[in-house]
Amino acid sequence: MSEEIKKAIEQVDQKFVEAGRNHDAAAMAKLYTEDACILAPNTEMIRGRQAIQEFWGQGLKQMGFKDIKLTTVELFGSGDTVNAIGNYYLKFKPEGQELMEDKGKYIVIWKKTPKGWKMHWDMWNTSLPLPG
Repeated sequence: MSEEIKKAIEQVDQKFVEAGRNHDAAAMAKLYTEDACILAPNTEMIRGRQAIQEFWGQGLKQMGFKDIKLTTVELFGSGDTVNAIGNYYLKFKPEGQELMEDKGKYIVIWKKTPKGWKMHWDMWNTSLPLPG
């Protein structure tokens, strides 16, 4: 894995974090390929950039999104496809509720496009135990 690819993916991750902090679902969606797919917890597959923008727009608003940190643990692959696994940490405050935190793990399949590296498949889930 070249340092150039690692840096490019780190830059996209940082743009994703900044867009989330700014509640900018359109900017988040632009970081995905046109035919991307999100495999989010507790929902069906979300396919295509427009549906992804709607997902993040609703989620940022409903969750009361405050902050996110992404830590890539490993990148592997070659050519125009790179796989990443990592950890995330979230802070959010749904309306009328206390500040909440979540931590978990993710896997992203990245694709090199004419406009740079984009997320193609994105899947994550919590590492916290079920409540109760």
